[in-house]
Parts: sequence; C-alpha cells; structure tokens
Amino acid sequence: MKAGINMMLWTPFVEEAHFGIFADLKKAGYDGVEIPLFQGDLEHYEKVKKALDNCGLECTTSTGGMPDKNLISSHVEVRQAGVDHLKWAVDCSVVLGSQTLCGPYHSAPGVLTGEFPTEQEITWAVEGLKEVARYAQKKNILLTIEYLNRFESHLTNSLAQTAAIVEAVGEDNLGIHFDTHHAHLEEYDVSEAIRQAGKYIKHVQYSESNRGVPGRGQVDWQKTTKALQQIGYDDWIVIEAFSHEDPGLRQALHLWRPLFQSEQEVYEAGIELIERNWCTAAS
Repeated sequence: MKAGINMMLWTPFVEEAHFGIFADLKKAGYDGVEIPLFQGDLEHYEKVKKALDNCGLECTTSTGGMPDKNLISSHVEVRQAGVDHLKWAVDCSVVLGSQTLCGPYHSAPGVLTGEFPTEQEITWAVEGLKEVARYAQKKNILLTIEYLNRFESHLTNSLAQTAAIVEAVGEDNLGIHFDTHHAHLEEYDVSEAIRQAGKYIKHVQYSESNRGVPGRGQVDWQKTTKALQQIGYDDWIVIEAFSHEDPGLRQALHLWRPLFQSEQEVYEAGIELIERNWCTAAS
C-alpha cells in the first residue's frame, strides 16, 4: 500500500508556489501526492515532476469532466472536447510519472438531466472511455473512473453501476476509482459492494462523509479497509479533502462552512488514519 494525498486540499492547479508543501508531506509520511489536471501545459508539469523528484515523492493524477468537456453531452463537439481533454491529461500524466489517472470523467459532475441515465448516454460514455483507454494503453497509463453521489452525477452512483460501464468498455487499463465519501452516501452495504466489484477497483480515495478531517465523520474506516484487504487491494490510498478558500472548489463541492482549521490538521490526521486502519484491519 502507498499513502497519497490529493493536492486539492490546497488548490486545483499546482504551481511553483505550492512546491514547498511537498517536503512537508514527505516528512509527514506520505509516499506521493495526487496532482489535479485541469489546466497548464506539459512544460509546466515537467517542473512539477522535478519538484516531486527533489522531495522523493511519487504521484498519481486526477481530472474530471466539465460542462464543455463532457463525454455524454448531446453535442458531438462537447463529447469530442471531453475525449481531447482526457488525452491531454494522459499526456500530462506521462510527464509527471503518474501511472494512474483517476476521477469522475465518465461525464461532467454537476451536469444533471433530472432523469435516469439513458442508454444513449451510457453508450456515449463507453465509446469515449474506450477511445481514451486505447490511447492511454499505448502510454502505460491506467484509467480509473470515479462514481459520484446522486447530487453530483446521474450517470453512475454505485460500484455496481460503474462496474457495468467498465465491463462494457472492455479495456484492461480501465478500472474503478473508489471514494469512501460517495460510497458512504450511496451503497447499501459498503463491504459487500467492494467484494462484488473487487476485481475492478484499481484506485482508492479516503474522503470523510463531510469532506473534512479524515476520521472525524461517519465513514466506517475499519469495515471499508478490511473489505479492501479482503479483495487483495494493495495500491494507492489517497486522502481527499478540499480547500474551502478556492471559489471554484467551494461552489462545485458545496463547501459552505470551514471543515478544518488548517491543511496540516488534515494531512496529519490522514496519514495517521491510513496507517492505523490498514494495520488494524490486517490483524
């Protein structure tokens, strides 16, 4: 198991001003960070990679769909923009040395129709993901798609639904990104859901029920961790909490009150939670 933390605790765009954080995270015990990919160019991410190397950190990468880059839009140009964005994110992942690109990019979070997902939307998602997966496969990048709660996505809200999409795509380098926040809200039985979809779970984020300090909400960490160990999962566990100082994140994730006093409070609690629960569940 490797312990990581998503940099969206500080920002959706990692710049040189954030490079100093890397040393603090390494000292705290993290093996790597998750770099959000929404803007920037390859040259910029070469600088990020160098800064990570200087601190001895690895990384994974994350991105998502957007209203104008949406694999299930009824507009062909928006669907194509979604594919192009994901191929760009794959290229950035290569530069960063990330082997896993995760996130809710099967569709655009927050773009809801008010209806069940249609067969056409599922088909569009499968077609787009298949094209990107084949592109990523040539670059040895694993894609993992994250299901979201019902308030953020109508396409897929459970491990079972997401497994069906992965099966329909049928590419070996596409799996599921499992996030405890969404699972806590949507699954009837988290342990059973993990066991049923286990072979497809390729990336995990530990995120609290209220998106705040890990371990101070209502997620059943021991039960979740034990189920992950039972399916043989032994890859990245990434802490995810979000900056309420960033206007875009605040609006997108409905962060209407401060959920922690400092970022240090979150990352110190996060690494302690990972280490304690992983060892306890294994015993």
